[in-house]
Amino acid sequence: MQGIISKINGVSLWHLVQGQGVPIVLLHGGPGSYDYLQPVAELLDERYFKIIRYEQRGSWRSEKTGPYDIETFIEDLEQLRIHLGVEKWVVCGHSWGASLALAYSTKYPANVKALIYISGTGINSAWHADYRTNRLNSMSPTDREEYIYLRSVMETMIGVEKEHTQDRLRELSLRTDLFNQNSFTQLPRIDGQFVNNEVNQKIGSECNGYFENEKFKKAISLTQFPCLFVHGEADPRPYHYVKELASNLQTSELAVIPRAGHYPWLDNSAALGKEINKFLLKHVLT
Repeated sequence: MQGIISKINGVSLWHLVQGQGVPIVLLHGGPGSYDYLQPVAELLDERYFKIIRYEQRGSWRSEKTGPYDIETFIEDLEQLRIHLGVEKWVVCGHSWGASLALAYSTKYPANVKALIYISGTGINSAWHADYRTNRLNSMSPTDREEYIYLRSVMETMIGVEKEHTQDRLRELSLRTDLFNQNSFTQLPRIDGQFVNNEVNQKIGSECNGYFENEKFKKAISLTQFPCLFVHGEADPRPYHYVKELASNLQTSELAVIPRAGHYPWLDNSAALGKEINKFLLKHVLT
């Protein structure tokens, strides 16, 4: 099914709509990656859900024009809702997309039926240190040696060489995101590229200050829409930070997917689909 490109919030954004019923928008990760969430869309019944996917600005088929900051990405999503004539929707994000879904839902709670937060990191920046340790421990000895070396020399590089090194480091990291590392070739990428590095760096540098802000934390605690937090048991990003976040919301559920990493549909699609559909049946379709 082919998507279309529309002018939204001043930039051209690729988007795709399929199915009918309750609108649910899927937010890809990165930041600066692209829409790889078709496998998640396939877990949803198109008879009951209007499934909306799009690519954030700076990503593959969407316009590569800034600014690249969280508030702009939130407004892009809100303007997409208005463009599509959607009154309220379920907001479902993966990884960085989960963070964006949380930020959007906190700013525009009246427009959100429910939040689904897949493989996020919570809002405590302490997760970074635990993730780095878990990531190294999940690498093979050869990968670990290469990763440590490239990290030590990357700052001496410029231009194309630095870009290639960043991509190689990301590849080594991504392997650890899978419970079954033999599924590595199924990870999202376009023409060998995993992400737009400019978008990734600019949004990434803003996240800690944005999500750890006390005003934002208070706003989260006041939200009343139902929330599902889903996390792979083997994700090197520890799920206790997500559990900590979930405990601050009034109506939330946490589902830990066994034998699954950061991309749970690659490792245990059946369990992921069961949890998402159980939540939607309970809170959205009844």
